[in-house]
Amino acid sequence: MLSTTSPRVQRHAVGTKPPNVGVRNFQNSELETSKSVVAALLTELEVSHVLRVSLATLRKWRVEKRGPRFIKIGSLVRYQLEDLREWLSSLPTGGMVPSPAADEGNGT
Repeated sequence: MLSTTSPRVQRHAVGTKPPNVGVRNFQNSELETSKSVVAALLTELEVSHVLRVSLATLRKWRVEKRGPRFIKIGSLVRYQLEDLREWLSSLPTGGMVPSPAADEGNGT
């Protein structure tokens, strides 16, 4: 007699879960650590939004080795939050008014 349902449907009947084959049980501390590591990884799109530059600009910077450090996970590109912060803090800043003490040191 032929069955009208496929073996896949029969294996995963409603209300049952497939077995966790090959899945390691994490301790709570391990799970929290892995979540924080993953949360600290940003996608290209997220970084482009944060920096308010186009995705094309971010990719160009990466090719030219000008932008923040990145990580390749297979074909995926990810940025660590700390690397992004370090890169931003290393950029030159401007617009600061020189202090009077700086003028005295110039001998003017």
